[in-house]
Amino acid sequence: MEGPIAVIIRKPPSSSNWKGWREESTLELWVKRSAAEEQELDQITDKAALVLDQALLQSGQGVWMTLIQEASMEDKIDSELSVRIRTLSLAAISPRPLGEAGKGTRDPWLEPLMKWSADLLGEHWKVYGSDWPIKPESPCILWRASEMSLTPIGRAGYRCAKRFDAFILAEDKEEEGYCLLKLSEHLASTAKLALDPAIRKYAAVSDVRVNPASANDGYALSDPGVLSVTLTRNEPAASPEAAAPLMREVHHVTKNE
Repeated sequence: MEGPIAVIIRKPPSSSNWKGWREESTLELWVKRSAAEEQELDQITDKAALVLDQALLQSGQGVWMTLIQEASMEDKIDSELSVRIRTLSLAAISPRPLGEAGKGTRDPWLEPLMKWSADLLGEHWKVYGSDWPIKPESPCILWRASEMSLTPIGRAGYRCAKRFDAFILAEDKEEEGYCLLKLSEHLASTAKLALDPAIRKYAAVSDVRVNPASANDGYALSDPGVLSVTLTRNEPAASPEAAAPLMREVHHVTKNE
């Protein structure tokens, strides 16, 4: 074997009903077992991460894809060939094309959460809601509503709880970590989020979670974002158009002694 060799192994593509498809691959880097070659392997690994991670690619059919390097990395020795093989995991993700802009209905709690995030991080950061673009600007935060539960609280109404997931895309891991830390710290110290300050409508903030194991791409419906938060609010019961009478009729009977 002459010099380092790179081998790309494709895995079957996967898809979800939510945003698009995801294709996983492994990149194998082969070098001879020598001190100089193995030192070069570390340099090649760093260069691969710099070039491939977060790279925006376009296929021959015009489909845009984002390439993400996963955290997993494995080394093995082939004694027969006297080579060291380093395996890197890669994922190419592509959202489905969106329909005409402005035709969908966004969760009414999502807009205030997006505004809160934008005010916190400043105009340098772009914040997206459920209508994610194919090529999001970086750095950016992408929010989605992932869960909702309704719990009756008697005749007064019900308790509505919604969980939102955040995905963060930035130029490098340090900037993503900065955003994650700032969002999580401020959410954890925030008691309530203003949904509509004009009518004093608020939601309680709770269950702030950081999920470092998340793939941070948002294209798997079951995976959480790198950050999740639950908003809760007691909602009044819907009032009927015309109030029904408390009693249909009163029947009075006089008892003779």
